[in-house]
Amino acid sequence: MSFFFLRWQSVVDFAVLAVAFYFLLLWARQTRALRLALAIVSLHGLSLVARQFELVITGWVLEGVSIGGIALLLILFQGEIRHALLHLDDVLRLGLVPRSKPQIFQPLAEAAFYMAARRVGALMVLPRRNSIQEMLKGGLYYGAEVSKPVIESVFEKNSPLHDGAAIIEGKLITRVGVVLPLTEREDVPDEYGTRHRAAMGLAEHSDALVIVVSEERGVVSLANGRDLRTIDNPQQLVNSLIQAQSVQRYSLSTRLKQLLVTNLNYRLAAAGLAAFLWGASMLSTRTTVRTVSVPVEFRNVPRGMELYDPSASRVDVQLRASPWLMDSLSPSSIVARFDMTGAQEGAHQLHVSSQTLNIPPSVIVEHVYPDFVTVRVAKRVQARPAS
Repeated sequence: MSFFFLRWQSVVDFAVLAVAFYFLLLWARQTRALRLALAIVSLHGLSLVARQFELVITGWVLEGVSIGGIALLLILFQGEIRHALLHLDDVLRLGLVPRSKPQIFQPLAEAAFYMAARRVGALMVLPRRNSIQEMLKGGLYYGAEVSKPVIESVFEKNSPLHDGAAIIEGKLITRVGVVLPLTEREDVPDEYGTRHRAAMGLAEHSDALVIVVSEERGVVSLANGRDLRTIDNPQQLVNSLIQAQSVQRYSLSTRLKQLLVTNLNYRLAAAGLAAFLWGASMLSTRTTVRTVSVPVEFRNVPRGMELYDPSASRVDVQLRASPWLMDSLSPSSIVARFDMTGAQEGAHQLHVSSQTLNIPPSVIVEHVYPDFVTVRVAKRVQARPAS
C-alpha cells in the first residue's frame, strides 16, 4: 500500500513554502542574516527528520535551538526586518505617499553645490514610497517651500538646525533638525563622517533619497539604497533624482524574461529548501495508525425541518499518517459533517468518507465504523398554545 498520496493541497503547500523561502533569501542576501536564516531552516528540517526516526529528545533539542535562533534573528536584525515591513506597508498603502516634485530638483542641486563650495555641511531627505517617520528623531516643523535661499538659511553654520537633516515632501521642507539612524555597516570609508553614515543608515532601511554635502571635503553625494555615489555637478544631481523618481516600464516579454531568469540561483535554492522540509514532513518510510472517535454534525438543515433518530452520534475513524503529521493532529478538531441543504422529508442514509471528515492533506482514512449514518427528516411540529 502506498503511504503517501499527492493531493492538490500538498502541491499548494510546497509552492507556498518555496515562495516563502525565495523571499527570505532575497531579504537575507544583503544582510548578515543569511547564514543564520539558513541555519534555522536546516535545524527545523533536521528536527522533522529526527521525529521521523522517533528520536524524540533529539527532535525537541533541534526544535528548541531553531526557535532560539528565530528569537536571535529578531533581536539582532531589527533594522532589516523593519525594512521588510516598510515595503509591506508600502504595498498595503498602494504607494500613496507624497513624492518630491521634479521642479524642486534644480534649486536643491544649486543649493547643494553652493554649500559644498563654501564648505557648509547639509543633509536633505526626499522620501519616496516607504514611510520613514518611525526612523526619524527630533526636529521641528518647518513648512516652507523649497528654494535655494531657504535651504541655505536652514544649513547656515550659525543656525541651531545646521547639524540635522531636512525632510522634503512634495514642494515643502516639512521638518528640519532631524536626527537620522546611523549605518551599521563595517565597510564605510574612513573619510565619511557622521552625515554620510546617517545618509547611508536611512537609505539602507528605506527607499528615501538622501543628499549629503560634506563640510570637510566639499563633496556632494547621493545615497540611494546601499549605493552612495559622488555627484560632480548640479545637472548630474538633477538627472539622478529624476531617474530615481521615475517608474520604469517593461514590455511583457521583458517581464517574462525577468520572471524566469532573474535570481535563478535563489529560486533553485528556495525550491531545494522547500523540497527538503516538505519531503521531511510528508514523505515517510514509517506510518502511524490511530483510531479516533469523532462527533457527527449536521449542517444547513432546511427551515421548518427537524432531524430525528440519527443512528449514531459518533463514528470511529482509523487514520494513517506519518508520525510527525499524526503527532501534530488534534483529534478533537475532527468532525464528521453532513450538508443537509435541500433535504426532503423521509429517511436519509449518509456515507462517512474522507470528504465528510475535515482531516488535513496526507492523512489517510483507512476505516470508518459505522460507515453510514441514517437520519429521518420531518417537518417541525408546531407547539399548540395552551387553552
